[in-house]
Amino acid sequence: MRFLLLPGLRMGIDVVLTGEKVLSQIESISKKDRVVQVLREAIVAGNMKPGDAIVENRVAQQLGVGQPLVREALIELEHQGFVRRFAYRGTYVTRLSPEEIDQIFELRIKLEGIAVDWAKQKAGPDEIEALRRDIGLMKVAAKNHDPTEFYENDLEFHRKLWKLSGNKYLVEALERVVVPLFAFFVIKTTSGQESLEESAERHEKILEAFASQDHDHLRGFMEETLRGWKDDMLGNLVPDETRIRK
Repeated sequence: MRFLLLPGLRMGIDVVLTGEKVLSQIESISKKDRVVQVLREAIVAGNMKPGDAIVENRVAQQLGVGQPLVREALIELEHQGFVRRFAYRGTYVTRLSPEEIDQIFELRIKLEGIAVDWAKQKAGPDEIEALRRDIGLMKVAAKNHDPTEFYENDLEFHRKLWKLSGNKYLVEALERVVVPLFAFFVIKTTSGQESLEESAERHEKILEAFASQDHDHLRGFMEETLRGWKDDMLGNLVPDETRIRK
């Protein structure tokens, strides 16, 4: 397993002279965030494959940092969905089988259908506009053919919907279930610009339905849209010979 060196990790703090005062410039990113960034880039670039084990002490040695810092970075990457940590087994780059993708989506369809229904009751003009901005950023990322940026804004769109439900337990459940799915998108996707633009258009239709349809139709529309995304994911990311056959 190969790792990228961490540029600038050991750089000293620059000193600026201003009159008689000496000011130390504050680094804009912490060491932990740099480790997160390097590991995430290695995963997305394919230098670390889905299912690869990540050994903390080896990462620490290769990056020239302490093992506790690596552990903190892996906890953050787990929160982002890029790694999965198992008690007594270690940490691995996220890998989802066709069966896991199918099961995650079946649960997501039910939970997110409830979330969008409850969110409709609470969303005002400001919340609608915030969702529209996320879609705008998704369109920009699609135009630039930047899947990572696209899915970050895609996830932010859905997180806003979840939070609008007003139920923290529903939000926590969706975070636990769905976030690794988004990370797996980023790790495995080969989606072209046209595919990303189509996805952004689907989000626009969700927002249109959010504003115009009654609760039952909105929930049904959301569930139907998610089923379409599940079929797309299984079709694009999973080899034909390993897909679920029902």
